[in-house]
Amino acid sequence: MNKLLMTGLMLALSGAGAVKVGVLLPLTGSGSVSGQAAQNGYKLALDEINRAGGVLGKPLELEFADDGSNPAKAVPEFVKLVTVDKVDFMAGGVSSATSIAVSGPARQYNTFMAWIGAAAVPVEDAFAGHPYFFHYHPWSYYNFEAILDYFKYLKRTKGAKDIAIAYEDGPFGSAGINDTVAAFKKAGFKVVMTEKFKTGSGNFGPLVSKAKAANPDILYWVGYDTDALPLATEIKQQGLKLGMVYGTPPSWPVGFEKNALADNIAGLSLWLPNSPQAESRKFVAAYKKKFGNVTEEYFAPLAYVNLISLARAINDAGSTDKDKVAAALAKTNMSTPFGPLTFTPSNKTKYQGFKSGNWLHFQFLSDTRSPVYPIKFAQKPIKYGR
Repeated sequence: MNKLLMTGLMLALSGAGAVKVGVLLPLTGSGSVSGQAAQNGYKLALDEINRAGGVLGKPLELEFADDGSNPAKAVPEFVKLVTVDKVDFMAGGVSSATSIAVSGPARQYNTFMAWIGAAAVPVEDAFAGHPYFFHYHPWSYYNFEAILDYFKYLKRTKGAKDIAIAYEDGPFGSAGINDTVAAFKKAGFKVVMTEKFKTGSGNFGPLVSKAKAANPDILYWVGYDTDALPLATEIKQQGLKLGMVYGTPPSWPVGFEKNALADNIAGLSLWLPNSPQAESRKFVAAYKKKFGNVTEEYFAPLAYVNLISLARAINDAGSTDKDKVAAALAKTNMSTPFGPLTFTPSNKTKYQGFKSGNWLHFQFLSDTRSPVYPIKFAQKPIKYGR
């Protein structure tokens, strides 16, 4: 009994004063594929950090909370992590809508935010001027810069000129839609349809009928993983013929690549597991060893990089003082599965990590996501239906 009491006391003492990071993720709801992938990335990073000695001489601790992909749930979960669980730093953040919702409490409590997702410009607006907001994921205008470059390539090489746009009615899809249309037109494309939809509804019949009448070369859709299969099913059922379907969900449905409906659908990713970079190969090996499989969701390595870089900054700062940690994190220059990570200003925030040059374009080909552009990274030729 004395040994058990002593062991319990030692464990309690080892946790006393440990650095705690709160992680807010959509473990359920429309963003759950991304959220669960990110959770695995955090767990993998936590193992590595603590094997190397932890943070400030103690094991790092994570407190996970599920925002349910719902702003109304995200706010109380965020406040609980900050005020009840007394976390020292906040990480996570996938959905733009939930991130906008927690921006108020984040400012109220002057919370240190190391945020991995939430790319919509209204999120950038909400956190503009926040002294402790570090954003890792490219903002939507960086994403679109990469997409526009690819579409210009399709215009030059495949004759693509007419674009139909389908976008979800939340901040992720709707923010900046007018600027998107204007940019396509400026680049010499004709936008033949713009149609919004409610993500998760599965009702794409009228939208696909309009697209069929408009006869575009490219159907460009902005939504979530829950929209991919219903949209692909409706396109098949109505016999919509296109040069390409191009989607930008943060994640794709689990196993989507094995479905014949996915054939030739294209998308955008910060990372793919067949990336030849040394850091990517190391991540894939470590992930497979821990979880027994290999993920294709880039939020897993993004979360991994997020926590590794934050832990390094805390150790470099030698304390949890937010100003010291922010100064240390701002100096980050580390190799990652995505390429080098540094922080520079974006349009409205002080600390932006990855930008347009980190994106890859892929197609679902032969039951896998194959990089097809930029050409120097292509592993298979582009499949274009016209």
